[in-house]
Amino acid sequence: MVKIMHTGDIHLDSPFSSLTSRQAEVRRNELRAAFTSMMTYAKMNNTDLLLIAGDVFDAEYVTRETVSLLCREFENYKNPVFISPGNHDPASEKSMWMRDIFPPNVHVFKTEEPERVSLASVPVDIYGFGFTSREMTAVPVRSRNVEDKERINILLCHADMTSKTSTTCPLTPEDIDAFGADYTALGHIHNVSSVETGHDGRWCYCGCLEGRSFDETGPKGACIVQINKVGEESDITIKRVRFSKRKYEKCELDITGASSNSDISAMIEDCIASRRYGDDTLLSLSLTGKLSPELIVDTEGLSSRSYGLFMLKVNDETSLLLDEESLSRDLSIKGEIYRTLLPKLNSDDARERDVASRALRYALSALSGENIL
Repeated sequence: MVKIMHTGDIHLDSPFSSLTSRQAEVRRNELRAAFTSMMTYAKMNNTDLLLIAGDVFDAEYVTRETVSLLCREFENYKNPVFISPGNHDPASEKSMWMRDIFPPNVHVFKTEEPERVSLASVPVDIYGFGFTSREMTAVPVRSRNVEDKERINILLCHADMTSKTSTTCPLTPEDIDAFGADYTALGHIHNVSSVETGHDGRWCYCGCLEGRSFDETGPKGACIVQINKVGEESDITIKRVRFSKRKYEKCELDITGASSNSDISAMIEDCIASRRYGDDTLLSLSLTGKLSPELIVDTEGLSSRSYGLFMLKVNDETSLLLDEESLSRDLSIKGEIYRTLLPKLNSDDARERDVASRALRYALSALSGENIL
């Protein structure tokens, strides 16, 4: 039996560009802390080896502090560490992977040519390859096979199983089956709900260690994988462990009936409380429903309140609650503005409809004596 920590898509030194500079620095430190927590967990739970399926860094060039962190954690782990560079941290000529700086228990797959490493401590053969540039259109293990079927064979790689025309190693389930590994440790897909595991755990995406945007929602972490093999038959169990300090979430809130931004604020507070979001959450909240044209949603002010969250982004996706019949007959400037904008309000172009809706809202709000935010 072999016990593995499988991780990847860590993206250390990520800029977190959508956040304020203070928030971004907090998140970078939390990402390093998540990595340290994972390494401690791997050690305390007696894993035999660590597999990192690409994108350890967010770019080819990283800070000295991050490199020191990696070296320290790998050295303290003591057991074998295998790394397959990805499209964000390829093993290019001047990359960190080409320097002789990592402890001797670390093996980096530095070429696109598949390499086999046989372990003596456990009956395991690790096969791997790495990106050497931002793109890899070929699949290096295609038409290859494991060499000793009685050993536990593991394939480690950064690959894209979502598209056969991908430029980031378009691996397919058929490629994995033909290669013959007992387990394929994959990286590249950050959200694992849509592409997670296949063939009774024969392959698995670990997901990212920490979410970095609203495209990466929910808790994140890594996988503990146990493989038992008798003869040529193997049994695999996969356990997902959360290591993320924060989580990104998205939700919608219907605010139909609100007559002021204070009403909207109270609705937001109730929504956050009902979902039990706290200071571990970065939330993108889309406001929907129909509002009076006189009410302009103060998205900036509402976002700044945060409501106990780490960060809140409020998006106004409401539509106008209009008395169309009355406005169409109105002989005042309100009616004239409505009739002028009506063709654009009914446009097939979503952006044109949105601009016209906002223009009407601002105009009617101003004519009603409301403050224009």
